[in-house]
Amino acid sequence: MPRPDYYGNPASLTEDVDVVRAIYAAFAARDIEGALDFVSPDCEIHLEGTAGAAGRRGPYRGHDGLRQYFRDVERVWRELTVEAGDFRVVPGSVVVMGHVEGHDGETRIRRRVLWTWRLRDARAVMIRVSDLGEAPPR
Repeated sequence: MPRPDYYGNPASLTEDVDVVRAIYAAFAARDIEGALDFVSPDCEIHLEGTAGAAGRRGPYRGHDGLRQYFRDVERVWRELTVEAGDFRVVPGSVVVMGHVEGHDGETRIRRRVLWTWRLRDARAVMIRVSDLGEAPPR
């Protein structure tokens, strides 16, 4: 995985990247409780694309919201994978460029996305995923 770009004091920002990487690893393993270890109980989760495919129109909130998101994704998407590639870090936030890939019914989907993570005390307090359009085929 590429080295993140740190803005500000890299020594104080390493923990934020570690938290975000742990959440991605938990998602990849479908380990909901493992992800919740790094998410604040009052976290706001704004997800375009995957949540929209599940019919969600508003943000998910807190641990129960993240659990609901996992259920929604499992119901709608097959083989959903997340590839986080380019990490940019500023105090309190981690911005990640990457893509999601999977099946929605019979349609293969590959979308470029931007994740914005706000962190406080080594926990995500806000997650926003923005759909940047179709990703080029591999």
